[in-house]
Amino acid sequence: MPDDSKLLFEQVIDGPAELIYRAFTSPVGLQEWFCDVSVTNLTIGGWIYLAWDQGYFACGKFTGLNPGKALSFTWMGTDDPGWTQVEVAIVPLQNNLNKIVLRHSGFDKNEIWDKARANASRCWESGLENLKSIIVEGKDLRIFNRPLIGFFPYAFDNYSDSEKKKFGFPVDYGVMVSNVLPNYGADKAGIRSGDLIVSVEGKKVDRVKTLLNIINDFNAGAQITIEAYRGSEKLMFLVDTTTQLAQTSPVPPEELAKEIQTDRARLLDSLEKILADVTDAEASYSPDSEKWSIKETLVHFILHERNLQTWINDLVYDTACLCDVNPNHALFRIRATLTSYPTLDDLMAELRRTYKETVASIAFLEPAFMQRKASYGRLRFELLDKYYGYREHIRRMTEMILLVRRQMSKS
Repeated sequence: MPDDSKLLFEQVIDGPAELIYRAFTSPVGLQEWFCDVSVTNLTIGGWIYLAWDQGYFACGKFTGLNPGKALSFTWMGTDDPGWTQVEVAIVPLQNNLNKIVLRHSGFDKNEIWDKARANASRCWESGLENLKSIIVEGKDLRIFNRPLIGFFPYAFDNYSDSEKKKFGFPVDYGVMVSNVLPNYGADKAGIRSGDLIVSVEGKKVDRVKTLLNIINDFNAGAQITIEAYRGSEKLMFLVDTTTQLAQTSPVPPEELAKEIQTDRARLLDSLEKILADVTDAEASYSPDSEKWSIKETLVHFILHERNLQTWINDLVYDTACLCDVNPNHALFRIRATLTSYPTLDDLMAELRRTYKETVASIAFLEPAFMQRKASYGRLRFELLDKYYGYREHIRRMTEMILLVRRQMSKS
């Protein structure tokens, strides 16, 4: 009869033993394939905390650490009736292959433990498959297998009431389409930047999180019906979902730094064009207390880049940052930084310096860091792909200039 008191899993991976060991012990390494949040204290008796966005979490203490070869820790998951034990052995094979042998033991043979056993089995089965993908290809299957439609969403609530009226939509809720990515379903279906998504498959979309939750209920490859407004016109789209399209092969840090430099130069060029004849008085003006001035928006750009640099440092040193890469900036923080850079010229000069520092931080990375394929892929995504969102900031800054000039002319 099978031994229900323990679970046994094996996975062969074409990758170095030290990277496999890191994946089980480093906070960043654990997040890249297994959980969403992780904190570890890598000593015998040190803690390990794991949490998932869906609400499940587990904790324990390391009971064995043999770098590159084996490790073990205790485990107590959500609603588990007692402690169990996880043991991981990394067995070298030929041609750089290593076999992971994972034993999870200590389950009692009764119905109370059935849920704990099922949760653990589900975690390890999907997790080890993802670990292989992460180390060999740098692909997080939790992301690459998600259904995507291919646009950057922007919360409609971020606009003021007066801004909402200018769009001409007959509703006051929904999610704006900020940028449409080429060759994805949204692009092929005819969805455009500036459209307002109000429902998916008949379900109301009032927030970005609502939109993502609805789409994530489907499997990649499914067709979904999207209702949207383009001005006052109601439109219906039949959109194909897909997994993430193939990314370009990773390039060395020096080449990635050049790509980032080109991207930041393009952004600076756009800013310089729209700010060419803007005065300091105009850039300091805000039409209401809930809207940033142009200067405050530029401070937001600077602070975001500084946060990004800290995140890069933490990623390289395998220190998991528990805050968002793109946190919201409170007005007091914006104004505090603005005291050091009070003019438009000061702000643009600091933004140039900050972007230059970001580019240099990538150029100086050790080439060996590329072996951490998932980490290196995250770098590119945060530094290049997510910058599509800045186009919306620039569009709003352009509108702000016109609004400020109209209001200042009346006063």
